[in-house]
Amino acid sequence: MATESRRRIFLIASLSISVFTLLFILRFSPYRVTAATFVAMSEINPLFLALAFAMHISAWVIWSFRLKLMSDFLGGRANPDGEADRDGGRDDLKLSQSLKIILASLFAACITPSQFGGEPVRVYLLKRNGLTVGDSTAVVIGERSLDFLVCMSGGVISFILFTTVIPRHAAIFTLMGLLLILGIFTMLYGLTRPDKLRKFIGWLFSKLRVHKMERIRDWIYHELENFYEAHKKFHHEGRKTITIALIFTIAFWLVEYTIPSLLLLGLGEHPRWFYSIAAQFIITIIGAIPLSPGSSGISELSSAYLYHTLVSAPLLGVFTLLWRLSTYYTSLIAGAITSMKVIHEI
Repeated sequence: MATESRRRIFLIASLSISVFTLLFILRFSPYRVTAATFVAMSEINPLFLALAFAMHISAWVIWSFRLKLMSDFLGGRANPDGEADRDGGRDDLKLSQSLKIILASLFAACITPSQFGGEPVRVYLLKRNGLTVGDSTAVVIGERSLDFLVCMSGGVISFILFTTVIPRHAAIFTLMGLLLILGIFTMLYGLTRPDKLRKFIGWLFSKLRVHKMERIRDWIYHELENFYEAHKKFHHEGRKTITIALIFTIAFWLVEYTIPSLLLLGLGEHPRWFYSIAAQFIITIIGAIPLSPGSSGISELSSAYLYHTLVSAPLLGVFTLLWRLSTYYTSLIAGAITSMKVIHEI
């Protein structure tokens, strides 16, 4: 009951923050709805709106292929009775099951800060489909690591690129790009010298001298151990699998990041493909900061800020609304329906 109540609170908070932020942008910001907005809205091309929704659904499918690929590598799915097949093998995870796991985890991701709620759901559902807890954790951490690598690498280029788009904040964008480069090198160094990274984290927390920080330190240690175990499994035996999974990861993010450009085309604006993709990398990184459930409010405001130089003022609020409808709200609705179905099956 406590978990259900907490989930309901997160859902209400996430929706409330998102709706109020959108209303603020549409009504009170410099990019509020005007007469010109209604004229432009009446001329929206429905084909590009449909393509935007279709691209988001396509991204789910690509993600499902990646999850299936990594799950199958670590042993596939056991039979419902928990025994191996008669030929000694194990069943692979079906694509439909993989898609169901993805959608169910999306609901939790949409209502939790930094979207961290999606990972435990995927681990649990992979376990129910026959993987061990260790292998399920390895799959999910492997996914998270690939997303981190792609988003951080793309983020470096994006922050540097936006120094020319919004020159008055060039110093901030440059600093963020340098911090991301440092983060990537720290990750790579941690892979080669995990003992040194652990000592550094211990030294850092000892300097903070805050009692409550010990729980955070222990949690980081635990996640690092999980990460190293996952890395060893894939590094020693699954380099081909990781390479293909990396291709799926790049495809997933590029498909997701073309949605805003399709919406711009539907609104009669220039798609600004390259700059729009760069803006999406930045929004994703900012949204990873655990400040609100599902990054609600943060995503909308970040989008309005980054796109104000790419979209004409009368359309910026409507563009932000359509973008959230075709991504966040679509995921939330599909995730909620799938979650209810999964709970019913359990």
